[in-house]
Amino acid sequence: MNPVENVAARPIRPYGSWAARTGLTLLPFATLGLLCPVPSLVIALRRHRGADWAAFAVFSAVWVSWVLQLATTPDTTHGMKFAADVLLLGLSTAGAAVHAWKAWPTARHSPNENGKSA
Repeated sequence: MNPVENVAARPIRPYGSWAARTGLTLLPFATLGLLCPVPSLVIALRRHRGADWAAFAVFSAVWVSWVLQLATTPDTTHGMKFAADVLLLGLSTAGAAVHAWKAWPTARHSPNENGKSA
């Protein structure tokens, strides 16, 4: 059997293991949202899709908004400013974590799915 045919007949593997997926998911929680764009950047660099780059841009904008909000908000805040802080913190942690968990490629969502060649 030709080695090239043997490689083509192998099942497609995911880009990484469950440990990489879990690590990228936990990163926003471990840093309290300060590194929320990193999982999206890693996914965008691996898959080279426009939607992944758009997700990276969104989480980068959330991060910039969160840092600016922190810099301009006094220590004792309430009302709408507090609600904005909570919203940005939630988006930068939980939003980035959910995106990292859902968007990380798995074996059944591989790039060569449905017979398309890479």
